[in-house]
Amino acid sequence: MKFDELTQEIRTKIDIVDLISEYVDLKRSGQNLKGLCPFHSEKTPSFMVSPSKQIFHCFGCNKGGDIFTFIINYENMTFSDAVSFLADRAGIEIKTTQKISEFKKNQKEKLYSINAEAVTFYKNCLQKSSQARSYLKERGIKEEFIERFSLGFAENERDSLFAHLSKQGFDERDIKASSLAVLYDRRYHDFFRYRLMFPIFDIRGKCIAFGGRTLSSSKEIPKYINSADSVIFRKGENCYGINFAKNSINKKGYSIIVEGYFDTIICHQFTFDNAIAPLGTALTNDQLGRIKRLSDKILLLFDGDSAGIAAAKRSIELILSEALIVKILLLPKGEDPDTFLRKYGGEQLKRYMSRAKKPVEFILSLYEKNRLDGVRYILSILSSCSDSLLRDQIITELSGLSELNELTLRQELKGIMEKASKHKLNVKKEDILQKVTPLMMNVPNEDEKMLLKIALSSPYNCSKIINHIDHQKIENPLIKGIFEKITFLMINSEQGFNLEGLLSVCCADEHNLITGFSVDSEIDLEFIDEIVESYTKAIKIKEVEKQILQATEKEDLALLHVLLTKKNRLLSQKGL
Repeated sequence: MKFDELTQEIRTKIDIVDLISEYVDLKRSGQNLKGLCPFHSEKTPSFMVSPSKQIFHCFGCNKGGDIFTFIINYENMTFSDAVSFLADRAGIEIKTTQKISEFKKNQKEKLYSINAEAVTFYKNCLQKSSQARSYLKERGIKEEFIERFSLGFAENERDSLFAHLSKQGFDERDIKASSLAVLYDRRYHDFFRYRLMFPIFDIRGKCIAFGGRTLSSSKEIPKYINSADSVIFRKGENCYGINFAKNSINKKGYSIIVEGYFDTIICHQFTFDNAIAPLGTALTNDQLGRIKRLSDKILLLFDGDSAGIAAAKRSIELILSEALIVKILLLPKGEDPDTFLRKYGGEQLKRYMSRAKKPVEFILSLYEKNRLDGVRYILSILSSCSDSLLRDQIITELSGLSELNELTLRQELKGIMEKASKHKLNVKKEDILQKVTPLMMNVPNEDEKMLLKIALSSPYNCSKIINHIDHQKIENPLIKGIFEKITFLMINSEQGFNLEGLLSVCCADEHNLITGFSVDSEIDLEFIDEIVESYTKAIKIKEVEKQILQATEKEDLALLHVLLTKKNRLLSQKGL
């Protein structure tokens, strides 16, 4: 099977609505479906999916494309990875006998396979270890959740996993790259030994790494360790449990962020199945970016000790900088979500959640003795918040709780933001112009926009436009490039011009323009000939007017006379 045939078969087997519905809550809106965009924060849905055209487009952030584009953007994949992912979903087997280069089989896929085999190996070891199973029972983990989270056990042996993976045919260099084994003293040793194993899955449910909790009582051994970073895993980009929590976060409208593996599992066991955890580090922008795609609301559920308070403060600062909405709930001292739920149950935690505080109330409560310091701290955090509406809301809350004049607070915040902006690099005027000019050139004029919309509506209309207009005269570089590709497809492709073929040869910016025009096209087909005539004439006249301006500047009267005559002829022309 050729690569083009593979992508075509994937398109025929995967409906874009079914695919995107797993990530976005879609509702019918006329002929299309609408939902909140997964690529940027918004409160009013502007993300559209067209079942008939099998494309999506967001009118807020301007991203658009087909099933491949969606997966590339959402999962942060390369095109080849997206093809492999969607082929697997469609049940299309990519035979190993086919050329690796053709299907882009790379190291990522090898590591996924190694990790999947390691999950099975560790699970089998857990079944044989009475000590590990006893420990899980003591921690209150039910059999159902041991299986759901694929918990396992790494035996206290030098290379049992490495030997098993080698027998399965995996190359030792790939096993090393997975960080499941390390080369020491010319021999390979298992990285995890005598540890309860927590597979870490990405949002698609693929194992990308492992966490290990030691069963040793030695204080010299770290309690928890994680896999080293690899080509498929970055600690600061992933969250534990997000593959299990994603649907619940979408449904409930918020995520619960806890601190550890057991906290996450116990929360799910007590039906708080929108809980996730950072991987032994403080929250990062990358993690919040992924969480934000699911919901822009977060509940921080941390221990009530000094470490929990410090973690909450750090998290609030980062969360607000990402323009997310957050509440904070600190548990009683000595309790974490794991111990609290096992002692008091889920209903008690639900009641306790009514005590969750907004950032202003939480921070001011920490600065009771010096409230002004708390106010200044909140203003410093707000200065990095990109959402002006969220800033406005928090300023109003701060004024009410601090009993300080709201105008004074706004002026203080303005001063902080102006001071911060002065520290940014001074960009030369020439540099600004170089950046602005291409952006302005990418703004299509109405005539060119309408002609592209009509061209995209059907091959018949497209042929009519191609025959009546010289696309070299089109000013907007994106629209010009799209018409060049359309012309190429009409001349060289056996299938001729169609939306699917056009998207396959276009760049990301062209994708966004095409899908936006295709989803939003409202063209009266009854008067299509008159519309094409009107807009092609307008573009021709605009080109002549540009030449008239140049002739005027050069004071070329003879040429000016010819051009004015040409313009008048175009204006009086009734047909093209």
